[in-house]
Order: sequence, then C-alpha cells, then structure tokens
Amino acid sequence: MTAAIDQMMKQAVERGIFPSASLLVGHNNNIIHEGNYGKARSGTCFDIASLTKPVATATLAMQLVQEGFLKLTDTVYQWLGGARLPAHKEMTVAHLLSHTSGLPAWKPYYRELPTTFVGTKGGKEHIVQACLKEPIVFKPGTQCVYSDIGYILLGEILEHAGSVSLDVLFQNKIAKPLGLKDTFFVKTIHDSRFTIHSKRFAPTEDCPWRKKVIHGEVHDQNAYAMGGVAGHAGLFSTTSDLHTFIIHQFSELRTLNLEPGTPSTYVLGWDTPTFGSSSSGSYFSPHSIGHLGYTGCSMWIDLDKNFWVILLTNRIHPSATNEKIKAFRPRIHNLIWKELGSEN
Repeated sequence: MTAAIDQMMKQAVERGIFPSASLLVGHNNNIIHEGNYGKARSGTCFDIASLTKPVATATLAMQLVQEGFLKLTDTVYQWLGGARLPAHKEMTVAHLLSHTSGLPAWKPYYRELPTTFVGTKGGKEHIVQACLKEPIVFKPGTQCVYSDIGYILLGEILEHAGSVSLDVLFQNKIAKPLGLKDTFFVKTIHDSRFTIHSKRFAPTEDCPWRKKVIHGEVHDQNAYAMGGVAGHAGLFSTTSDLHTFIIHQFSELRTLNLEPGTPSTYVLGWDTPTFGSSSSGSYFSPHSIGHLGYTGCSMWIDLDKNFWVILLTNRIHPSATNEKIKAFRPRIHNLIWKELGSEN
C-alpha cells in the first residue's frame, strides 16, 4: 500500500524537489505511514517556518483567551502602549489571527538593523516598533492579506498577556504538557546544546545575507534578527511531535467554525482548502485545516475523517529559488488519499 508513496518521495529527492524529507500520515490517533527520505533520519528537526503561526502563536492565543488573560476583541492599542496609528484602536486579536488586520504581508525589516543589533533585544524592539508604524492597506476586518507583520505583533501581545517570552510560554503551555521534546524555538544567540547536536537539524538556505548555509538557526530573516523567537516563524519540530500535537489538539480543532463568515480563509491561525488549487490536493474535505511553511513544510488535517498528513522538507537547501514543491504537494497528498485514505 505504501510502496507507491515511498517511491514518489524518493523520486522527489532524486529530482531535486527537496534534499531531505520526513512524512507522517495519521488516522484516528494512529500512525498509518511514516518515512524519512534523502538525508533525513528519524528525529531530524526541521525549521517549520510559518507552521509556527498555528502550532505556537494561534494555539497560545486561544489558551490565553480560555484562561481569561486575553480576549479576541482586545485591540493592538490596548496591549501595545504607544501604538502609532488610529487603526490600532480597531485592530483586534481576532483580526491578527485571521490575517484581516489590514497590515501588509511582509517587509524586510532585518535589513535596517546594524549588525550589532541582529539577534538582540534591541533588534527585536526595533522590528516591533517598525511593525507598529506600518500603515494599513485596508480597513481591519474587510479583506484578507496573509501577514507576517500581524503575527509579529500578535506574538508581542502574547508575551505581554502571558508575562513571559514566547519561547518560554510555548514550552510551559504546549511543549511540556504534551511531551513535545523536539519542538522549540532556537535563539539566535543560543546555547551550546544546539551547536553540539546540529546534525539533527535539516540545513536550509545558503544565505547571502548571513554568508553561510543556515543550519540549526531559523531561516526567516526577520525572526532571526528578532532573536529567533517570533510570532510568525522560528519553531523547529519533527513529524512525530507534530503528530502528538494534532492528537492532543484534535478535539479543540474540531470545534473551529469553518463557515465563511469573514473575508478570510483562515480560522484562528489555520488555513482552509481552496477549491481547485489547494496544496492539499483534491481529497481533503471542506472541513479541513492546514498550513504551509516557506522552508518546505506543511500540515493538512481532515477534521471529518480524522486523517492528517505532515510533510516536513528543506526544499530551500541550498537555494530558496527552488519552488518545485508547489507542484509536488497536491500530487503527494492525492496519492496518499488514494493509497491510504480510501480505506479509512
């Protein structure tokens, strides 16, 4: 049954779609297929890039809401004192979560920093303040633009609401309670344990800005400049840990309202399939959620069928111009459904 899946994954390595990959397929809390390809091994940690948004940031936001430390109706103005723009008074946590804040998608703030500021508290503060100065491109709640900037601000709000840094908040509220031993942020100025075990990390880009192959450090340049810990990117993980995360969060995820009541396709940090053009392929039901990461990672979860696919790759190694994975993602998801999904 799974031979065809393994064959497609091995061919993907041979064809240069990615040099390393880990794949896990889950159903009803069980692993029904698992494999490592190319240079990946069991336990290889991948930079999961924007999967940080749903796995860490959005999940923490909802926990803080449930605990009474935060409200979805709270505004940027309420939490980040000295906010620069009138729009911050109507820009809510819910808007940030659903990418309807009015903020633009991305800016290369890291380029503005002096070298000595990169990775420091001062570097982080500079980028947060730059985000707060960013003019909106539409009225909050009226359109959807996927925004790293919005999630940078959301991460900052969570640190204020939780009274600790985002990485500590994640460890205390998600990683430790769920037993996720291989899911963490790596600080830009980090301790020796990550250097010693750097072989566990899948390398990413040969980076012109950093003048080296990125290995055991976050790839996202703004997150790196902020110290490696940010609301939009920075998390590392394994397929095994993400499988555990889904199992423990599944009952909460099933309660998400996926009915289109807003201009956004995003529901509390998670994307939903786009009919006819989804990276999840053709077989995930409309009651599905997922997310992509720039480095080549993805998760798709069918909430009706209790079925999920976790694909972690380092497609940007050694070059971020390699975009072959865009055509590959729907193909591998379709094959997985044909080989495994039809029986479940």
